[in-house]
Amino acid sequence: MILTVTSHKGGVGKTISAIHLAAYLARRDGEGSTVMVDADPNGSALGWARRGKGRLPFEVVSSRDAGGVVRSFENVVVDTQGRPRGEGLRRLVEGCDLLVVPSTPDAMSTETIILMARDLRELGGRADYRVLLTMVKWYNRRAAQARKELNKRNIPLFAAQIRDRAAFPTAELRGVPVYELKGRGAREGWEDYEAVGREVSG
Repeated sequence: MILTVTSHKGGVGKTISAIHLAAYLARRDGEGSTVMVDADPNGSALGWARRGKGRLPFEVVSSRDAGGVVRSFENVVVDTQGRPRGEGLRRLVEGCDLLVVPSTPDAMSTETIILMARDLRELGGRADYRVLLTMVKWYNRRAAQARKELNKRNIPLFAAQIRDRAAFPTAELRGVPVYELKGRGAREGWEDYEAVGREVSG
């Protein structure tokens, strides 16, 4: 399975989502099953792996080093550069089984997702993608409003969503998946990604 995680807007949890979906697949399919390709010039996933000193359950490689490596893995998760357009977006779609598009539920991000969906339609052919709502706050109804707006436009969404948790930045700082941390927030953060992983697998 090849999952590509991309977004048209920064600050939506793209690398956090890529890391945790790769962790889900690695735990599901066992050691040596999963590789993550860091294709973002910022190198966020490579930095995460470096800080963790081997505590991620999968290997992280740069896009430059990926060519001779990925064929030996059952699962490949690609963390892309943000805001792909035109031929770049076409290559992403054609090179994966599913395009995962994280988005926060605020109005600006929702509008950006609508524009991205238009770009995908203009490519023609089959674009298998799903939007993942992230950083969802428990105290407001913005996520429900975003779902209503995107559903109205026939934009596919994961049923699961990622709640806003302080544990995610801590996990990033330590270079580990969030399930390595203690506390309810970390546990529930991992449960959210497990739910997304089950949808990917299903």
